Amino acid sequence: MFLISFFSSSGMDDDPGKYLFQTEHFVYIAACFLLFYLMMKLFVHSNELTRKNLINSLLVLMLVLKYGGEIIFVSEWIQYGNTVSSFSHPFLDFRTLISFQLCGINNVLLPIVYWFKLHKMKDFVYTTSIIGGLAVMLYPVGILYGEPLAITFVMLRSLIVHFLLVFIPIFLIASGDFTLRKKNWIHTFIGAILMTIWALFGNIFIDTTANNMYLMENPFFGGPVPLLNILPDGFHMFILVPLVFLAFVFVYFIIGKIQKHRDQWFTTQKNAIP
Repeated sequence: MFLISFFSSSGMDDDPGKYLFQTEHFVYIAACFLLFYLMMKLFVHSNELTRKNLINSLLVLMLVLKYGGEIIFVSEWIQYGNTVSSFSHPFLDFRTLISFQLCGINNVLLPIVYWFKLHKMKDFVYTTSIIGGLAVMLYPVGILYGEPLAITFVMLRSLIVHFLLVFIPIFLIASGDFTLRKKNWIHTFIGAILMTIWALFGNIFIDTTANNMYLMENPFFGGPVPLLNILPDGFHMFILVPLVFLAFVFVYFIIGKIQKHRDQWFTTQKNAIP
């Protein structure tokens, strides 16, 4: 009985904002900060082989969690249709391979970009992974759900993957594997446009009830977020777009600070060698 309930999407549609800014939400944020600090402390200055093994293991974990969840969704669809949750879907569905949501897309792109050394995509994928992961940590609607709160595979998948979307790019930057350069901003811009087009394609042609990347409906309407909670659908984009731009500015600023600290550390270590 436990395994049946653990490997299920049941409850994902039930009051998805219930734990927003509640104790469970703050526990999740605190756990992410603690785990981030400990993993950075333990591994960021370890030898190259250890760092590579860590990143490869985490990327494999991301994909296992991604497609493990898809197996659950497809299995539920085969047995029960969409009666368990709206996340259940047939095998011949775009979502089986890749999502139309920002974090779902990067769940697949981040391993591909790292393993195949797609350098021109790193600016975009790394920054948007951080933005998407942080956004979900701060506003975990649809991530923490159910009454009472019950840990399931699908919930663990979301909690872990969004943490890794923040941790992995920052770790790679802090360890010297990648340097984000402002002059390559066009790569990020083009990537953002293409991802928006992909999300719109999913909203318009694949699932007309979807709201990927919040492009169709205002998910904050009536919620606790000031201003956004009163704007009708469509008008919310006049606030959301500037907020996304500010998110990129913030991430570029923070990464700049991390890179400056990293370069100072490398210089200190180099000068310490007799």
